[in-house]
Amino acid sequence: MNNKWILYIGGFELPDKNAAAQRVIANAKAFKKLGYDTFFVGLSNDPTSINNVNEFEGFKYVNLEYPKTNIQWLTYLCSIKSIKTYLDKSPDFIVAYNYPAIALDRVRRYGKRKKIPVFADSTEWYEAQGNLLFRLIKDFDTKLRMKKIQPKLDGMIAISLYLYQFYKKQMGNVVMIPPLVDLNMNKWDEKSVDRSINNDNLLKIVYAGSPGIGNKDRLDLILNVLSRIKSKGLNKFYFTIIGITENQFLSSFNTSIPDNLINNVVFKGRLSHVDTLNEVKNAHYYLFLRDNNLVNNAGFPTKFAESISCGTPVLTNLSSNIKDYLIEGLNGFIMDVSTDTSLEKSFIKAMNLPIRDILEMKKYCSSSKAFHYENYIPTFQLLFNKIARDE
Repeated sequence: MNNKWILYIGGFELPDKNAAAQRVIANAKAFKKLGYDTFFVGLSNDPTSINNVNEFEGFKYVNLEYPKTNIQWLTYLCSIKSIKTYLDKSPDFIVAYNYPAIALDRVRRYGKRKKIPVFADSTEWYEAQGNLLFRLIKDFDTKLRMKKIQPKLDGMIAISLYLYQFYKKQMGNVVMIPPLVDLNMNKWDEKSVDRSINNDNLLKIVYAGSPGIGNKDRLDLILNVLSRIKSKGLNKFYFTIIGITENQFLSSFNTSIPDNLINNVVFKGRLSHVDTLNEVKNAHYYLFLRDNNLVNNAGFPTKFAESISCGTPVLTNLSSNIKDYLIEGLNGFIMDVSTDTSLEKSFIKAMNLPIRDILEMKKYCSSSKAFHYENYIPTFQLLFNKIARDE
């Protein structure tokens, strides 16, 4: 490890088990370009990876056991004992990814005593779900972290414009960093793209992810509008859903698959990240819809950044600050969800576009490099420069 290094802590599951892991690795690559190595301490449900130091993409990491019992959860929420060994190794900076409020405040106090700057990497503002006790605890933890603890830190990496503006009013050292990718990695290479999409008239649409807490991705709404469109004669499309099974969809949304879509929709369940990206590359469009609420506006969809980076235009409604990145007709289309009629019109407009025009959009997405991590190195530099000036 270099002399200068960053300790990155949080609920990500390395090497690449969740969107959080993708984000923190990409951020660490930017840190490395600025002269800082990174050591990660995350969480995992995999007993074979617990407490072992491993390496991924040139970074060392350790996964702690994901809390299961009430006692384990209470310890995780309130204690920093499990990371004390790494804190005592004197990192130059500490970055805490959506860290529990009370434990984060203890990290902050530790950093203040040891003169180690502590930054937050803030990507969410979840509204608590589940039983009453869990909702009360989660709601308390979220509000305490977002409103009281994080504004006291030395800096903030905000994933969205919403969070950037919220914290910019309270602290001077805030940067906005969307989900990033490293386009130099083989998994983003377009050699795996099935060029047969040039040769047929079947529109290939894909969704990949998990609907998440509160069904943030409205797959039910998508299937309903596709059903209405098909009943009006637009039927040459194929919608692939990755991340959940059909049974999980039926249970989660408490609905059924429209009868006329049986031959148009396929559920593939969970796939590896590489296999998922290949499915996205081979599609004409990536499709997701989200409700306009605090959860979706405070976050930013990793799936949007990954789809553009795969060379696949996106069909979605406006949430978060997607409008800053989506260019109508070039890298996607905005779905108007204000009424059923306007949503149908939005879908029909995108789905009736000639395949050759969609392929031009795919070329535009591939060449844009909008979310390549190297483009954001100057922004990360601002974060560190502010600390240097204050010292």
